[in-house]
Parts: sequence; C-alpha cells; structure tokens
Amino acid sequence: MKLENINNAFLIWGPISPEGVMELRRQRNLVILPENRPFMLGLKYNMSILKRAELSFVYCTDNTLGMLFYKNKIAKTMIFYKTKTDQGITAIAGSLYAAMLSKLHNVPISIFLQGNAPAGLFKDDVSVLGGKAFIAAPNKADSIIPADDEFIEIPMLTVSVDLRTKS
Repeated sequence: MKLENINNAFLIWGPISPEGVMELRRQRNLVILPENRPFMLGLKYNMSILKRAELSFVYCTDNTLGMLFYKNKIAKTMIFYKTKTDQGITAIAGSLYAAMLSKLHNVPISIFLQGNAPAGLFKDDVSVLGGKAFIAAPNKADSIIPADDEFIEIPMLTVSVDLRTKS
C-alpha cells in the first residue's frame, strides 16, 4: 500500500480482543497492524483475526509507526491491556512506545482488555526472528534487554482516553 493511501487509520497494539474487533467493524477505518516485536503478535495472532473479521489492514514494522504518526496517518490508537487500575494499565512490551507516540502527536487512545492469545506466542525474545536465533545463547545476557510487561500511567493515556471501554 502506498503511504498516500493511508488516512485516518487505527493503530492496534497488543493482542486484539473481540471487543476491539467490534469497535473496528463499527468504525470501518483502515487498521495499522504493527509486528509487535519481539513476539510478532501482528503476524502470529492479530492478522488472522482481522482477516476473519474482513477488516482492511496494512502490516508494518514497529519502527515505521513514528513516520505514520508524523505524517498524520493515524487517527486513533487502540491499546490492549492485561490489567487496569485507577493509576493505569499493564500491557505487553512496546505499549508505552505506542502510547508515547500517540500522546506526542495528539492521537486519541482507547484501551481494551486484551484477547486470549496463546501463552506460547510470548516465548521468544528479541534474539529470535521467525523461529531462528541470531544471537548465540552464551551472549544473550550481555546482548539483549528482555521484553517485559509495561505499566502505563493514566496521564500518558489521557490524550482523550475513554476509560469507559470494556474492562
């Protein structure tokens, strides 16, 4: 897809849930489907759900998101979280990145409880791509920062977050 054909898209981050799919169906915007490294949830989990729901999407690498925000191509960010408190949400690695880009570019954020992605999807780390390790095991501890859940405080989500979304 050409950049000029992406307008008012919705970015999804994390394992999409049935409630998220319903919202995307209601809105009918193009979906930006990031890879969600290191787990590759975009390809391994979210893509098949979007296809079954017959939603239009474009896949992109995580680092492309900055350019899409800069070019005003993203109208809304949907972050799928694991837990929610009055102070904020806990979500998969990279969620803070999506929230910070949204806040920086004044893009509204909606939060949804994440879908039930199989636990096996979360086994790889950044040293694995497509099931193949590219960092020798003895060097991993000195070479990578392990992915971990991230806590995002409410002020980071308050571009125009709707805390009334399903929990």
